[in-house]
Amino acid sequence: MNQCSAILCELCEKSLRPLQLMDFKNMLDFPTILKTEVLKGLPGTDVQWQMASSDRFVRNFPRHPGKDARIAAVLILLYPWNGSIYTVFMQRPEYDGVHGGQISFPGGKKEPEDENVIQIALREANEETGIDPVKVKVVGTLTPLFIPVSNMIVTPVVGWMDEKPAYNYRSEEVVFLIDAEMRRFLDPSIMMTKPFEIRGELLNIKYFDYETHTIWGATAMILNELLTIIKRGSIALTDIGKQNI
Repeated sequence: MNQCSAILCELCEKSLRPLQLMDFKNMLDFPTILKTEVLKGLPGTDVQWQMASSDRFVRNFPRHPGKDARIAAVLILLYPWNGSIYTVFMQRPEYDGVHGGQISFPGGKKEPEDENVIQIALREANEETGIDPVKVKVVGTLTPLFIPVSNMIVTPVVGWMDEKPAYNYRSEEVVFLIDAEMRRFLDPSIMMTKPFEIRGELLNIKYFDYETHTIWGATAMILNELLTIIKRGSIALTDIGKQNI
């Protein structure tokens, strides 16, 4: 191969690699890097609504809550595992409520003892999954998302643990947990749309198809904002030394 061809090959290779791979020794710097990018500004509701289901548009659901909206929070917990950055989702049991059977981040509504959204997210995550809140470093919060069907304004709290958490989830609140590799969500092929029957109504649902798990609704909308921040900052999610594990 001549020098000119070698240069062209190198340029092509770089163009196909949108995110640099993170050296494992720097992986624990990930929360600092992400926090810096979050502080540059949040993408906001427009990015969240890119993953909204059709009923939000057909019914002209409001993007902002009324004064009677209930306060809630979820925890997006990030952690290193097998040379990559992961987060955890939970499968809720089937029940009569509007969120029954869905895959979601750990979280829930404000209780009297909660002083702020961070306390809500950490307490709920502890109650539902057994995550030790003392070991969670708070990176920041994302754009609050109003959920009209439950009249809740949900603040996503981004947290970090230096290792994969030890879970002890409550079976009455959680069917199972999903340790999900974040870099997989950067693959556009897992972002899909399909008709889906929700509470007796056929809706067009935008969702992430993660290993046959359907991640949609508010969870997908919240996740989409975090992914946008990661892509905007070209933040690496994988350690080059362990990427094939």
